[in-house]
Amino acid sequence: MTRIAGAIVVLAFAALANASSPPPIQFVMQPGGDVAAALPVSILSDRDVKRQLGSGLTTTFLIAARQRKTNQLTAARLEIRYDLWDEVWIVKRIEFDRKVEQTRITSREALEKWWRTPVRLLSTNAARIALEIDLTVLPFSAAEKEDARQWITKSGGVGTAGGGGAGLVDVLIGTTIDAKPITTYRWNVELSLR
Repeated sequence: MTRIAGAIVVLAFAALANASSPPPIQFVMQPGGDVAAALPVSILSDRDVKRQLGSGLTTTFLIAARQRKTNQLTAARLEIRYDLWDEVWIVKRIEFDRKVEQTRITSREALEKWWRTPVRLLSTNAARIALEIDLTVLPFSAAEKEDARQWITKSGGVGTAGGGGAGLVDVLIGTTIDAKPITTYRWNVELSLR
């Protein structure tokens, strides 16, 4: 049985330059003490996020949950890529315990339904918990980042002896692969779980 956790928003703010507060987030208590978050669909409609989602590249949504009293950190990840050739969304959900679900979605409506499915962030026996939730939207997946790093490192002419190529690789990696997030959101919440 799943039930909605009572959330008392203590302080909520976004790390967005143009917004004063993030859209509301819902929390659900699942069997076994798992706390899950249902992210607002409005995030998918953010101008910069929407542009990235349509690019054919993977958009990664990294969700970090830090328990304020213990400073314990857990994370989950959502990856979305629009396959331009097949015209489907390829989505992946990786929850805090590394449980992975991957599927193909054929419509924007189905994508939004998938997005609204709560993501398990942590497990606890506590009656109340104070959390800091950070959502970072990245313009690539971890696998794409590693592929690009290897490709740049192995590119012809880079890294030749005495040519200073290693510095060029560092600059390329620093300016492309380690690009800044598209946007970030932060929620500070206190949950009553009983």
